[in-house]
Amino acid sequence: MNPTYDVIIVGAGPAGATAAYFLGNAGRRVLVIEKATQPRYKTCGGGLSLSFLKSQFSFSFDPIIETDVEAIIYAFGESCVTVPLSTSDMRMVMRDRFDAYLLAHAQAEVWQGISVRRVTETSTGVMVETSDGRTASGAFLIGADGANSVVAHAVGLRRGKRLVAAIEIEVSVPVEVMDRFAKKPVFIFGEVRYGYAWIFPKANHLSVGIAALHPKPGELQAILHRVMPRYGISVAGCQMHGHPIPIYTGREAITTRRVLLAGDAAGLADPFSGEGIRLAITSGRLAAEAILADQPEQYEKMISRQIGFSQFWGMGVSWLFYHFQRACFSLGASNPFVTRAFIDLLSGRTRYPAVILRIFVTLPLFLVVEALIQLAGLVGGADKMRWIRNKIYLTG
Repeated sequence: MNPTYDVIIVGAGPAGATAAYFLGNAGRRVLVIEKATQPRYKTCGGGLSLSFLKSQFSFSFDPIIETDVEAIIYAFGESCVTVPLSTSDMRMVMRDRFDAYLLAHAQAEVWQGISVRRVTETSTGVMVETSDGRTASGAFLIGADGANSVVAHAVGLRRGKRLVAAIEIEVSVPVEVMDRFAKKPVFIFGEVRYGYAWIFPKANHLSVGIAALHPKPGELQAILHRVMPRYGISVAGCQMHGHPIPIYTGREAITTRRVLLAGDAAGLADPFSGEGIRLAITSGRLAAEAILADQPEQYEKMISRQIGFSQFWGMGVSWLFYHFQRACFSLGASNPFVTRAFIDLLSGRTRYPAVILRIFVTLPLFLVVEALIQLAGLVGGADKMRWIRNKIYLTG
């Protein structure tokens, strides 16, 4: 017997689980097919915004939060800048727990531990065949199965995609090292062209990794082995998890008549940071909304308006930064207004055009304020200088 659903979703990451959540809440019959069995490991830094999650979902994510973030550290060569955050809006999660938790809130039938072998699209629906011989039919199909999407390949979408290579390692470290990075993620620039490395604190370990566009074979692994010991972190003998990060250019279709791509399958990762959870959730919700409105043909336009336009400007920021890393680091890393702009971007409160505007508008203000703070430091000392800086930046 071939079961029939309103919507079949391939992939149970944030995009697929979000689409299932909204479609199920609206009373649609939904099938989710996931090739792994959750919870399953997923290569991801795991940084996200709590306020963004609250704006999208009606339930709390507190049970799966690993740690909150009180400051961000930027490093470039010997230079290191710590920027305290005025709010604890940024959180860290492990994707295995996060994805399973989100899927558990969706009203959907779930087939786990099987992969999609074939997708057949007709004018009236879509049929899916799985690796264990089962078949299912649906009016629509959402492909949320990652950067190397089987669904996209099956229906002829995203053939000219661009990918960034990423590697991540979960590392257990001594208590003194863990304490050093507790609640303070580190972004390391200048070690690889067109990319960066990171150290992200979790509850009981560190997630360290690196991502870059077009690295040479073995380059990312070698950089991690060379750079991490500077921070007291040994990656020798640790398992390295590779993962492609897609780049959205807006030049390729992400829909057919019955198939909609979401999340990494649609190439929706931040072109500067590689962050993808926020965009996966947004695209999953938009895919559900388009189907519920019986206007799936509008989905691509919705993505272009709410994500694509910002992504275009984000690619400009990425190009500028990675071609002039030292200058951008010097002018931007110490400027708390820049960090605040990117936190607002992560939270979904702003988009890249506004981020760019804030970067350039606040630069003169930042330079004047810093000059006055330095002058106050000459009179009141370093403690007074730190107090004034925190008072201005953390409450301003």
